[in-house]
Amino acid sequence: MKKFFVMFLLAAAMLTSTARAAEFEMVEYSAQVKLQWLSEAGIPEAKKFLKLINRPVFFNETNLNDFERIKLVNSLYQELNFAAAMQYVREKNYRNVFDLACSISPRAMILGDEGRKVVVGELQTVCLLGDWCIDEFGNKAKKNVDYDAFWLQDGSAMMASADKLKGEICIIEQGVMIYLTSDVRDKTFDNIRNVLKKHGGCLITSDFCQKRYFKAAAAALYGEDQALTLYNETKDMYEKVFDDKLVDNDLQDEREAMDYLNAHGLRAEKIPLFRTTPKLYISDSLTPEQLQRVNKLTAKEYLWVITAI
Repeated sequence: MKKFFVMFLLAAAMLTSTARAAEFEMVEYSAQVKLQWLSEAGIPEAKKFLKLINRPVFFNETNLNDFERIKLVNSLYQELNFAAAMQYVREKNYRNVFDLACSISPRAMILGDEGRKVVVGELQTVCLLGDWCIDEFGNKAKKNVDYDAFWLQDGSAMMASADKLKGEICIIEQGVMIYLTSDVRDKTFDNIRNVLKKHGGCLITSDFCQKRYFKAAAAALYGEDQALTLYNETKDMYEKVFDDKLVDNDLQDEREAMDYLNAHGLRAEKIPLFRTTPKLYISDSLTPEQLQRVNKLTAKEYLWVITAI
C-alpha cells in the first residue's frame, strides 16, 4: 500500500505543474545517472536502488560510441567521491551527516546502518523515491535516514532539516555545483555557512577544480592524452540528457575558489581523497597498471574540507 501511495504521489508531482515536471526530470537525471555509474562500479547498495526504481538506464553502447571508456571513467569518478566522503566521516567519527543534492544516496544507507544519523536533502520527487525504497534496507538504515525536500537556495528549509541533527554536522555535497547558476550557488553557500556556524562541523566536497580532478581520473585509466577527450565526451553526454549547458568554467582555479569561499564566510583546506589506499569495488574491473595509477590518484589533494569562519 505504501509503495502504491508513493508512486501515486510521484505521478501527481509530475502532472500537477511545470515545476513538478521539472523536478521529475531531475530525478531522471541526477538519481538514475549517478546510480548507474555507482552500480557499474559494483556498489551493492547502488545496484539495489537501481533495481528498486526499475527504470531503463540512460546510457549504453547503442547511444554512446565510446560507452565502455566513458562508463569506466565515470564509474571510477563517482566511486572515488562516494567512498572518500564515507572514509572522512568515519575517520572523524561524525555521528550526523547532511547529504545535499546527492540523488537517492546509497551512501546514506551505509552510514545509517552504522548508526549515524543522515538527512538527505534533495528535490521532492527524489525524496519520494528514497522514502519508497528505504523499506528494502536494514532496520538501522530505516531508523537513521530521513529524506527532506528543499531547494538549496532555501535557507530556512535547509536550516530546518539541519536542526534535525543533534551535534556537529558533516555536510557532503558532490556533483551539483556545475548545474547551479551563480546566484543560486551564492545563496547555497551562504546557507551552508549559516548551518555550519549554528551546528559546527564541516562541508566536504570535490566540486571545486572539478574539471582538473575528473581529467586526472580519466588520465589514470587511459593516459593524459585521452583525459580531455573523455571529459568533453562526458560533458556532452550530460548536457544532452539535461538539455542545458553545464557551468564548468567557474571556480576552476584554486585561488579563485578559496577567495570565493572566503567572501561567503567560509575557509577551505585541501586534503587527499584518501589517507590510506582504499579498497574500491571498481578495482576488479581495472588492469594492474590502471589500478596502480588509481591508487596514486587517491592520495592527491582533491577533497576540500570547508568550515565557517
